[in-house]
Amino acid sequence: MHTKKIAAAMTAAVLCLSAMTAPEPIIGPESASAASISDIPQEYRTACDWVWTNRIEPEGSCKGWNTVYDQIIAGNGTVQYILIWQSYETLTLAQRQRLPQMLEDALNKWNDCLVGYDDWPVEHVNVKVIGYAVLDKSVLQDLQPDEVVFTETAVPWTRDWLIESGMGNSSIPELQPAEPTALSRYAHWQDKNWSYNGSYDNRFDMYLHGIHGMIDMGGVGYQYGQILSDHSIEGLLNGTTSEHILLHEMGHGFGYPDYYGGEGASDGFPPGGFPGGQGSIMMAGSCSYINTFDKYFAQYTWSKLKDEPGRFDLAGFSPITTEPSVTETTAPPTTTTTTTTTAQPQIAEAAFTDTVAEMQLTGNGGVIRFAEHGSFSFSGDAYYGGDDTKNLSYYEPGDRIRIRFTYDAQSSGIIQITELELEQNARAVRGDVDKNGKLEINDLVLLQRWILSQPNTVLADWQAGDLDENGRLTAADLTLMKRELMNI
Repeated sequence: MHTKKIAAAMTAAVLCLSAMTAPEPIIGPESASAASISDIPQEYRTACDWVWTNRIEPEGSCKGWNTVYDQIIAGNGTVQYILIWQSYETLTLAQRQRLPQMLEDALNKWNDCLVGYDDWPVEHVNVKVIGYAVLDKSVLQDLQPDEVVFTETAVPWTRDWLIESGMGNSSIPELQPAEPTALSRYAHWQDKNWSYNGSYDNRFDMYLHGIHGMIDMGGVGYQYGQILSDHSIEGLLNGTTSEHILLHEMGHGFGYPDYYGGEGASDGFPPGGFPGGQGSIMMAGSCSYINTFDKYFAQYTWSKLKDEPGRFDLAGFSPITTEPSVTETTAPPTTTTTTTTTAQPQIAEAAFTDTVAEMQLTGNGGVIRFAEHGSFSFSGDAYYGGDDTKNLSYYEPGDRIRIRFTYDAQSSGIIQITELELEQNARAVRGDVDKNGKLEINDLVLLQRWILSQPNTVLADWQAGDLDENGRLTAADLTLMKRELMNI
């Protein structure tokens, strides 16, 4: 069997702030379709009612008319960002060109929950990046004439907080780029006469803030935007970092809460847990994608907000119908002078969850056949840049995986994998929390470190460690694992 080198999905971040220390089981999402709030299945609606009454209303996270719901509609389907880059790491032109599409892809995973539901008017959200706030302009390599750069600085409001909480270290720069508050919708949404330097088109709705020295598995989010480490953002731009932290932080922008407390607690989750048993992307350690409950709650929240007098001008909504932008090509620039013409690949995109039915490996790649989605050829290392978490050759028949990739529609050859996560291991081993295919002493050490909340502890498969099958990792699981090791 091929060793499965699957990075642990272990994150969640924050309405305010949290460390990403919880392992996340990855379960395929179910369909969540409804036309109005009355169509939401009763068990989901009951849970949504509880969250709305006990979390959203007391916390006031949707009270201000600056949620992402408001931003999307006020911008006629367009959300505008700036990048705040509190780092001296360089950003290439190609990375900056990928930024709008990366944000657009993530934001539309939330918007897709709302399409066709209760008069939601937006089929697809467009994202524009209107500028960059930097400490040093030289970090923007190959700067283009039409790129807007802001170079004023300010004392960071996050630095001490991140260091004291263990979410960052002393390498965080002592200054941060100053956002152009005159253009901030978050700062001025209440002032209907605010000019945004002459035009609403000059505004930014949110920022993406990258901080050097912040831990890579942490995040902050609210209606002002999302804060991640600079390395995490670079990974998102390069396709080597999972986007679930970003999706979590965007969720806060819509007004959704963290679920830090226990069942029924004032900072907790609905009595009886989340319907469907998948948790929530907003609950640290329970899910790494927008699942069925999250989709229904996004719909439920819209129904609660849309009838507030004066809040949304749906009658005057005029969506921008431009297609999603593609700002780069994955093909390297040609240097040949030959006049011979070659057929260009017809690039298509696929995204699905399916079971591997057959795997045929060659010296450098192979062919994978999915049970429901047919066969695709792949290279061993050409498309994933050395990231073993996106190497299909590590999988085998019987594995169930969630994947998103581009491919040549003519040859069915995979060009680039952007998401790849194991949902069900064909050869899951009881107690194998590091997912190396066997139970051994390292699994015991990892489980003990996890239970003791030691920093930087990663469980590749926390469910394998739930030996008493109660949905939690406790000292009882540690005891059971010791017994199993003694019997090996």
